[in-house]
Amino acid sequence: MSFENLLRPGYINRMYMRNRIIVGPMEKSLANPDGSLNERYIAYARRRAMGGAALIQLESTYVSPEGRGNPYQVGCHGDHVVPALTRMAEEIQAHGAKLAMELHHGGRQASITAHHRRPIAPSAIPSTFMDPGTVPRRMTGADIRRVIADFARAAERCLAAGVDMIHLHGAHGYLLGQFLSPQSNGRTDGYGGSLANRARFPLEVLAAVRRVVGPDYPVGYRMSAAEYVEGGLEADESARFAVMLADAGIDLIDVAGGTYESMSKIFQGPEAPKGGFVGEAAAIRRAVGDRVPVSVAQRMNDPVFADRVMEREGFEYVTLARAFHADPDYARKLTEGRADRILPCMSCNTCANLTVARTPAGCAANPASTFELSRDSFPASPERLRVMVVGGGVAGMHAARFLGLRGHEVHLCEATERLGGQLHYLRRALPDYGNLVDWLALELDELGVRIETGHRVGVPEISGADPDAVVVATGAQGGHLWAGTQDPTVPVFDVFSALERPLDEWEPDVAMIGGDFVACSVAQHLRRSGVRVHIIEAGASLAADGAFTGLLVEMELEADEGVTIHREATAESVTGDCVVFQSRGKESRLEVGSVVIGGRRPVSELSDELMRAGPAADIYTIGDAVRPRDLYAAGQEAADVAERINLGGRAGAPRSVLAHPTTPG
Repeated sequence: MSFENLLRPGYINRMYMRNRIIVGPMEKSLANPDGSLNERYIAYARRRAMGGAALIQLESTYVSPEGRGNPYQVGCHGDHVVPALTRMAEEIQAHGAKLAMELHHGGRQASITAHHRRPIAPSAIPSTFMDPGTVPRRMTGADIRRVIADFARAAERCLAAGVDMIHLHGAHGYLLGQFLSPQSNGRTDGYGGSLANRARFPLEVLAAVRRVVGPDYPVGYRMSAAEYVEGGLEADESARFAVMLADAGIDLIDVAGGTYESMSKIFQGPEAPKGGFVGEAAAIRRAVGDRVPVSVAQRMNDPVFADRVMEREGFEYVTLARAFHADPDYARKLTEGRADRILPCMSCNTCANLTVARTPAGCAANPASTFELSRDSFPASPERLRVMVVGGGVAGMHAARFLGLRGHEVHLCEATERLGGQLHYLRRALPDYGNLVDWLALELDELGVRIETGHRVGVPEISGADPDAVVVATGAQGGHLWAGTQDPTVPVFDVFSALERPLDEWEPDVAMIGGDFVACSVAQHLRRSGVRVHIIEAGASLAADGAFTGLLVEMELEADEGVTIHREATAESVTGDCVVFQSRGKESRLEVGSVVIGGRRPVSELSDELMRAGPAADIYTIGDAVRPRDLYAAGQEAADVAERINLGGRAGAPRSVLAHPTTPG
């Protein structure tokens, strides 16, 4: 495809855009605690500019201290942020891109652990999602005037720094959207009640910013066209508000959706269809006509899909956040006709997990993302080493790629007949995960990495090959059935064999023993085919090892009538067609057609054998062979071990990598 709709140049107000692709705002927990930018963040944005992005929106940028949601969020609330913001603008513009700042106030969704103040909001209605939560203080007239002035002063700082565009964040349930939404605005004065009154505050903010920047400076507005909460904003009212924005002189409407109380709509995962907000954005587009360009966000990262949607719906722009997080060269590869080489975002939401944990938000697909200062280039190693990588899952493939980029001679051995490890199974339920395996396979082929599948190696084969270093990435296997068995008549699966079983072969009721993140993902997979799932989990929460994304999964399973959750429960035995389980001493029997064992165990035998044998080569064990975790840990440890091998040269003392890669830094 020529991707004409994505790649043709355009204008927002009088600002030239070299293509129609906007890098969407995404918090990354990269800023300094005072809200200012640092060299790491500047390097991150510069890399996206170098990759061909037209417009880079950094992230929701608070204009008032009490509007902050994260201690490491970007701020524009004081003059101290201007010097680094100026450097950011200069770096981005030097590579042909434009910089937009998304001005924001969290309102009732601001975090008291970030700003240590009582939140303010249109009404004293708390957000049920916030933890710890608190009842916000109803804004007075003086509060309203002050916050409007804060937006205007932030706009002045953007102008002083040379920022190209200002975006007002009215989406995702933040303060501008809180005034607009009937669910969060219960006021009875001139700022509440009718749509015109509820729209008054965001329109006054827009007017104040416009007075600062003038008529020829581009100002955009991001809206949640629908909030997906009871009593919340719907698309018909959003369309009417979009017309008000057009009347007020807005230059771009960027359509998103959801609030914190419908968080799964904001962070849609690989199970969700492409183009999560296309329908709502199309309604906005019809309402404003040709008066205002419209962009749409949410799972638009497939360029073929995005280009066709733009053609069909008349969208002038698309907004991609996670896609550029995974591949900073997304736009450049499209321009060069190399769309097949775009490193795919899997919508796994690892970046969201890390941001919520207030840790620099790396990427599960791209271990170099947010590490641009140390992993952006790969000069050839002064000493070419022979490295054997054992295991062709994601950790092994990443390690082989990083080592190949350094010019080392890499031999990858995989015991099965195909690459991908655990993703071979997971891609059956969530095909997006398979895209990463396919991309890595192309990379390894291009680098000339020698790959042998169907080749199980042990200590004798490794010793005979006499490599300089060995990377053990043998992954994980299914979990252990701790319950006793007494003549079971039902089939028992682990999470991997469960994913391989055809969906039409499942019985109506399935017991899931264990509620870890992978087990819950299998439960979701079974539910999509109508199977009733009974989860027996020893802990109080489901998918706890999935962090923030695990919370979203738990919320989805809780809301599903086809899922029964037994918390603080243990399976005692599998007897006949029953699972006998207890919870707090009370025993129950569950009749099911099959059983799935949750959990995973490391495949660590080879690592142990090598350490005992003490070969001349350095031994590094990474990924799930150390301890089953996630794709992010696999990628980070692969990058780390490649750096260690590159720096270490030829054989030294055998050692094993047991790093925890998700620590800040």
